[in-house]
Amino acid sequence: MSDITRQKALPEKAPVVVIGGGIIGVSTLYHLARRGVSGAVLLERKQLASGTTWHAAGIVGQLRESSAQTNLSKYTARLFTELEAETGQATGYKQNGTMHLALSGIRLEQLQRNHDHARRMEIESHMLSVDALKEQWPLINYEGVLGGFFVPSNGQVNPLDVTQAMAKGAKQKGALVFENTSATRILTKNGRVIGVETDQGVIATEKVLLAGGMWTSRFAKAHGVTVPLHAAEHFYIVTQPVADLPRTLPCLVVGEERTYWKEDAGKLLIGGFEARGKAWAREGIPDSFEFDELPFDMEHNEPILETIFARMPALAEMGIKTFFNGPESFTPDGRPYLGPAPEKRGLFIAAGMNSNGILNSGGVGLTMAEWLVDGYPSRSMNSMLACRAHPFQSNSAYNGDRVGESVGFHYGIHWPGRQIETARGIRRVPMHDRLASAGAVFAERIGWEVPMYFDPAGAGWPTKPSLGWQEWSPIVADECIAARDDAVLLDQSMYGKILVQGPDTAKALNMVCGAQMDVPTGTSVYTQFLNPRGGIEADVTVTRFAEDRFLIVTGHPSQIRDRAWLEAHADPSWRFEVFDATSSYSLLTVHGPKARAVIGSITTDDVSNEAFPFGAARELDLAYARAWVIRRSFLGELGYELLIPTEFTAGVYEALLVAGKPHNLRHIGMFAMNSCRLEKAFRHFGHDIGEDDTPFETGLGFAVDLSKEQFLGREVLEAQKAQGPATKFRTVCVSVESASALEGPYLIHNEPVWRDGELVGHVTSGGWGFRLERMVGLASLHRADGVTKAWLDEGGFEVQIAGEMCPLTVQLQPFYDPKGERMRA
Repeated sequence: MSDITRQKALPEKAPVVVIGGGIIGVSTLYHLARRGVSGAVLLERKQLASGTTWHAAGIVGQLRESSAQTNLSKYTARLFTELEAETGQATGYKQNGTMHLALSGIRLEQLQRNHDHARRMEIESHMLSVDALKEQWPLINYEGVLGGFFVPSNGQVNPLDVTQAMAKGAKQKGALVFENTSATRILTKNGRVIGVETDQGVIATEKVLLAGGMWTSRFAKAHGVTVPLHAAEHFYIVTQPVADLPRTLPCLVVGEERTYWKEDAGKLLIGGFEARGKAWAREGIPDSFEFDELPFDMEHNEPILETIFARMPALAEMGIKTFFNGPESFTPDGRPYLGPAPEKRGLFIAAGMNSNGILNSGGVGLTMAEWLVDGYPSRSMNSMLACRAHPFQSNSAYNGDRVGESVGFHYGIHWPGRQIETARGIRRVPMHDRLASAGAVFAERIGWEVPMYFDPAGAGWPTKPSLGWQEWSPIVADECIAARDDAVLLDQSMYGKILVQGPDTAKALNMVCGAQMDVPTGTSVYTQFLNPRGGIEADVTVTRFAEDRFLIVTGHPSQIRDRAWLEAHADPSWRFEVFDATSSYSLLTVHGPKARAVIGSITTDDVSNEAFPFGAARELDLAYARAWVIRRSFLGELGYELLIPTEFTAGVYEALLVAGKPHNLRHIGMFAMNSCRLEKAFRHFGHDIGEDDTPFETGLGFAVDLSKEQFLGREVLEAQKAQGPATKFRTVCVSVESASALEGPYLIHNEPVWRDGELVGHVTSGGWGFRLERMVGLASLHRADGVTKAWLDEGGFEVQIAGEMCPLTVQLQPFYDPKGERMRA
């Protein structure tokens, strides 16, 4: 039994109820108590940490994919150093550091980029030679090792002990913990949480956190809530005691071999994340599960065990004490689900930690407490939001089939050609088969089969990973040049389409949008959804179809999120309704200087620049169909977006191909679109802009109308506008002189930007611009005295790319068509 005393009786009500007694639920309870929330309740079906937490390896790293996530991991590491002094409960935390080995050039480059990122995040790190690695970790052989990366402030902790320490700290501050108490149902009224039913009684509450680990998905699904995750088996071995094994031995990761190694009470614990894992409990987790182990599958683990023994032949003499197998939950994209559930007001999710629960625990608990108390976290959680999940992802077969591959995300090489192999073909655009016949090479994005480029030769995805020049780059180059010189057809039907209608629709949209939405019918508006801090929650276009009907078009990852944001910030008395029209319309887009001639060939309507200017929207005859056509282009060329009722798509598509043949119309994919948008400096939501960025900081102030009486973040933006154009943070256009696209160096993401030896920002996205024949990107710069044009014009900027300092050209205007004359032609 744990040392948490079970309460005699449940309280009748509580300010917050946390369901799940793993480290994530306990950490949230602890941070709620630290925030002064007295009487918060945690319910655990068995004993604390008895699901996944107890058998976790307990490795604590800090570097994550974004600044916000890295800061949360840094907070976790700091918290673990303080808990024992605060609570008197030992945690077993020690900062032994973490070493990563590279067995290939691409892995070494990734580690060097991590080293650059660590410097930006003020985390001490070192690139080590093989000789230096041997001094730190002499027990293994270094055959094939090219070098390594060492973070001395990383560490390891005892998962059971740290969970007990947090629980003890929470109780000391007034929180209540109930073990052996099962939550059976979340009670709701009018779509809002009103309580939790348990096997011991009912607790009235308006806020519930579901942090049930691998139990979360099925429990949520029973309540109509989507939390996609599934349990997988996770294996490791523990040796017999090793004589003279240093207790200060760093944790070791050999990414290409998919293994991790750590000292464990005088023994070695060695585990791995195989390329294809093994799903567990497809039919559901047994009710009796508590501190359980699973049978060790020797046949499944034979390849990784052979790798481990080859890397450390001395293991054969040491002897193996334990062959362990325990379940952990993984999500379809390898990221956790955090934040409000869009389906039920008052329900919050914190689940799907993907074997990173221990290192996430402090930061996630802090963030969830902020959400529950303040209504919003203090930093961006964009890539981990629970509302990114799509309803189809609650499908059990989908999660069961994907989870094995999700295990492999951990140590696999992340590069643009890495493709999902499991659970494919789920969502297909109406013209999928036609696109395939034309040579489309598809990637999976939230179930969608998305055309990335077109290869009539049918070579398919290459298998050799690269962070720079790709085997498909010549094809993408041709697609980009076609957009510049002729005409191209891009299928964006996977984009979300949200129909909002009713007498108060303009009022509802004006509340969340920075731009003025009460515009004439037939107008398309580019705008952002904003939050109370003035930050950007969505990047959308909104077209007014009629006095009381608008259509929002958003990126496919944001389909659920954007609808939820609009509904969550509307006055209940406003008269409007929201309908997800994504499947009702296809979205074919035509771009390039000859796009007008192509569109003009299939309509009798006037599509001249005078009759149909940039930003206009018209319902036109297209071939034998009627469709809404919008003058916009994410490629920076003359462009038309065709919103076609799904059943008419094939006819319009065929007519476009015939009409486009004299104008050299060709298909293009999303790689070409991304290259073109980088040249044009169009911001990408999730990379260049997000919840912590305001429109004025990101060069999107033109999309804000401060004359509107009320909208989210108005006061913040008004104050920022009053300070003038020199904001402390500013998104800028950047370019690096590269010898060629083949040789690089390549801008990708997170590269630090320096000026006169001072860190002044980082690259948010980058890549090769095929129309410009140069390396371009976007960066976020910061300066206490303001990022002014004069300061930028002084120059002297450098960017750090895999350890190399490169001169950086910086300007406010895009490098391609800076005045926007081409798309307004």
